Amino acid sequence: MPQVLGWIYFSFLTYFVNVKYYRYIYPYAKFYVARGGIFFLALISIAAFGYLFNDLCDIESDYLAGKRNRMAQLKKPYRFVAVAIPFLLGSAAWVWMSYMNWVFVLPVAIPIILFIAQLLALVLYSLKPFRVKDRAELGVIFDAFYGHLNPVLITLFVFIVCPDSGIWYNSFMVILSVVCLIKGVRNILLHQIEDRKRDNSSKINTVVLKYGPWRVINFINHYLFPAEVFFLVCLTVVIGVHIPPMFIPLILFAIVSYLKLSGWKVGYADRRLLEFKFTYFMNDYYEGWFPAFTLTVLSVYRHEFVFLLILHLLFFPRFIINLVKDIKKIRENFKTEEDY
Repeated sequence: MPQVLGWIYFSFLTYFVNVKYYRYIYPYAKFYVARGGIFFLALISIAAFGYLFNDLCDIESDYLAGKRNRMAQLKKPYRFVAVAIPFLLGSAAWVWMSYMNWVFVLPVAIPIILFIAQLLALVLYSLKPFRVKDRAELGVIFDAFYGHLNPVLITLFVFIVCPDSGIWYNSFMVILSVVCLIKGVRNILLHQIEDRKRDNSSKINTVVLKYGPWRVINFINHYLFPAEVFFLVCLTVVIGVHIPPMFIPLILFAIVSYLKLSGWKVGYADRRLLEFKFTYFMNDYYEGWFPAFTLTVLSVYRHEFVFLLILHLLFFPRFIINLVKDIKKIRENFKTEEDY
């Protein structure tokens, strides 16, 4: 949720840094904010549908793994009702939004196609005989698509006003897609590592069970992590062409992360410990630093967004909580001379 909000904030930011589009879109800004709730209703409902549908299809495998499945506790008619309600609610919200022409920045067909692709990906991922989640590498790609890449694309195609119809916009969308895809692959692989024992009991064919956890960890640290950092820097440079202040959050995040993880010790740290050092910490940037600082920059351009910034930090306090923890960790890293 915070990551999707971050890209909505970014979409609004593109309006206010470009006078040409700002004059065109500002009369509709309040209209966007007021109707944005319908967009979230659609997105959250479909996410709930995917979660419940996956549980419905996993009843047998979860039983074999001894894993609790709430859908299994319901009688069959209620199972289908539980899945159908969020599906119908999300679909109705999306149709309503499209019918009212709220998606008017880019051709309406594009986000509708992406929305349908989201539904298909969720169904194919869990439903037999397709059940893509049992197909190792393909399952990883599907999970990264519907869980990380497509929600961001849908958000941008619904909200963003292109500040430049040429190279800037195309570069931005391509690099962002690569970043989201890599992030998604990293996250699902780490999740599979954590769940490998239960997946083995459930007879699920995952990448981790196919290649082994250590090979996957090495792949993440030696290939995915460097690629993610590289493309994230490229994305920040592309964004910074139009919005220079957006360099700040990545620079601050890099400094804090380096100090928190004792980056100067990486060269002689224990290899086994080092393998798990770079795991989920990159998510802190996407879900904490980026949305909070994007909204901060937006508040500088338009002071009325300060109220929204306060609300964001109140509803998603994890960024502040993690930042306080990081500062404490940094202080602990510098207690003695041996720490330097």
